[in-house]
Amino acid sequence: MNTSYGHSFISSRALRLAFSLVGTSLIVGLGLLRVHTQAQFTFASLMLLPVLANTWLVGRVGGWLSAILAALMWGYADHVSTGAHETTWIPGLNAFIHLINYGVIVELVHKVQELLQREANNARVDRLTGLLNRRGFMETFEEQIKLAHRLNASFSIAFIDLDRFKQLNDTRGHKEGDAALKMAGTILLNATRSTDVIGRLGGDEFCVVAFSRSPNDAKIEALRLHAQLTEALSKFTPVGASIGVAFFDEAELSATEMIQKADEIMYSVKKAGKGSVLVKVV
Repeated sequence: MNTSYGHSFISSRALRLAFSLVGTSLIVGLGLLRVHTQAQFTFASLMLLPVLANTWLVGRVGGWLSAILAALMWGYADHVSTGAHETTWIPGLNAFIHLINYGVIVELVHKVQELLQREANNARVDRLTGLLNRRGFMETFEEQIKLAHRLNASFSIAFIDLDRFKQLNDTRGHKEGDAALKMAGTILLNATRSTDVIGRLGGDEFCVVAFSRSPNDAKIEALRLHAQLTEALSKFTPVGASIGVAFFDEAELSATEMIQKADEIMYSVKKAGKGSVLVKVV
């Protein structure tokens, strides 16, 4: 996901390329206009606009290429303009100075993009566990649903709740509770595939969305995950884990409705005595 913050505004690669070509053409056009007017017009600020735009849309490399082109066009106009300079090295020096100015703009825009992207990522990530928070999870899950539609793929939703977590907080303190949550997050990250969507929905509730070929495959994965969670959380007695898994042949419901189904299955596990796995086809 993380290419450039500007890409979130113009998502199509072809569209970004078109805007970049327009910016490059503007640089060349302004340079030729300066040549045509015998370097009488000085519009360095206008050159900044396409440099800035290309940096925002294409990235740091595209910005620097635009900056170099703009500086070369400026120097070329000075060089070919008769009587513009008595000393031959001055056009080169002017071009270098403009390159520095344009380069500063490129680096500033790139830094702003990094900061904005970092803030956008932080808004989607749970700081305690490093997993997606509810907002980030729902956004990513929606994309996973679209992908499942395109691939005509089945998938499962594992809703995980830590048993007796409140008791841990009450008896051993919130520091131990946070440590248990971090441990659960680490296990989920390490035990799942890169294509899975993993999130902490809040409190001691976690969710994993994974492509699954059959309910049996979903059960095997859930049991493996449950075993790893149980072992890792054994140091945080009396905490355990209950997992409810909803298997979907097709993504006919909304993301919220599908998560609700998995949540209901997890509560069935809770009512039956906690600490186990239940898989149902929805």
